[in-house]
Amino acid sequence: RLQILVLALGFVCCVMLAIDWMYPKQEQTAAVDVSSHYAQTVRVEKETPLFEKKDGEYREIGRIFKGTVLKFDKQGAQNMKEKYFRLQTDDCYILTDHVVPEQTEENSVKKASVYLPFNENIVTRDSYVIQNEAGNKLAEVTRKASYPIYVKDEDRYGVQLGNALVYIPKYAVAATRHADNTSEPIAKQIPVFMYHYFYSKENGEVSKNGNWLEVNDFEAQLKYLKEHNYVTLRMQDVENFLDGKVQLPKNSVSITIDDGTASIYKYAYPLLKKYGDSATLFLIGNHLKDDKLPQSFQEMKQNGMELQSHSYGMHTGGCEGGHGGALRCVAHDEGVTDTEKSFSIIGGGNVYCYPYGDVTDSALQIMKDAGVHMAFTTNYGKIEPGMDKLQLPRVRIFGDADIQQFIYSLES
Repeated sequence: RLQILVLALGFVCCVMLAIDWMYPKQEQTAAVDVSSHYAQTVRVEKETPLFEKKDGEYREIGRIFKGTVLKFDKQGAQNMKEKYFRLQTDDCYILTDHVVPEQTEENSVKKASVYLPFNENIVTRDSYVIQNEAGNKLAEVTRKASYPIYVKDEDRYGVQLGNALVYIPKYAVAATRHADNTSEPIAKQIPVFMYHYFYSKENGEVSKNGNWLEVNDFEAQLKYLKEHNYVTLRMQDVENFLDGKVQLPKNSVSITIDDGTASIYKYAYPLLKKYGDSATLFLIGNHLKDDKLPQSFQEMKQNGMELQSHSYGMHTGGCEGGHGGALRCVAHDEGVTDTEKSFSIIGGGNVYCYPYGDVTDSALQIMKDAGVHMAFTTNYGKIEPGMDKLQLPRVRIFGDADIQQFIYSLES
């Protein structure tokens, strides 16, 4: 996955401006009109130098690698008579003929990293690379710098440059040092809310059982979260928190919605967009016509909703014990195949929600062998680092709960 560097490389430039660079100055050629080549978002077509502008001259301060997606400053801020385009920061430029326009879909709920920095900085070696989450090279810089740590991964550190979370390998780090980066309260535990179905009294609909939530009550809950500065997490954020790799704000929550009914797109999704929240939707594969993802779920996925598995065909009874779910007595290989198929239909994933909440030793082995990273039950509780990631609790939201009960479940 390509990382969009918005202010990221600009921060690198600012660091470099404090250093006396010993690279040859780039001489200007005859003026040309490059306005026809401008686009707000571009992809680097081939490896290209990164420049700063100092005293009217361009100096090379690093390299940006092929495939990296960048955002330029607005068109009115560009000098269309030079061969350089400026990134979304002062004094950081690349050559106009080394990029091509990139068509990107803006995620309506996409945010900068929600992570808080550790009170610790890295100090790089004299030369280091900047990578995206997938480990692909985005840029190479040739002078040491210091950055606050946002992610402590096994073999790399995550740092935030502008609005971009990027990574620097540990082999490129010379030292780590204490720094007073934040005093904001951090989360010790987080509620993962469990919703099911939504209805509207205004449209003449009624609740069928305790899993049905009136749409105005759902909006009141989202409104409370927004007014009290809560952030909603994606599953990768949740996993990083459980692994102790990141620090999250105290006001952090995760929203999950089970079963994948039409009421999500009709009622929940518009409100999630309105309040800028994301949610994880656990879908049942064999409830989807022809095993294909409907356009509504494709749209929701593209606009910040995360799709994960509630099994392909295990959301049915037939077994003894627990809630009688089929996963309790299915053969191991059949269970693994069912799980893998459910992920293939939704376009990939690694998070599972147990049908009926049933968890057994055989179900746990199925999860492990199917490559599942996290699996949620219906057991009540909040999550915290060190928990078994294949037996995670949630906080169920009942349809008859008023806003005070919601606040209690959120803050208690």
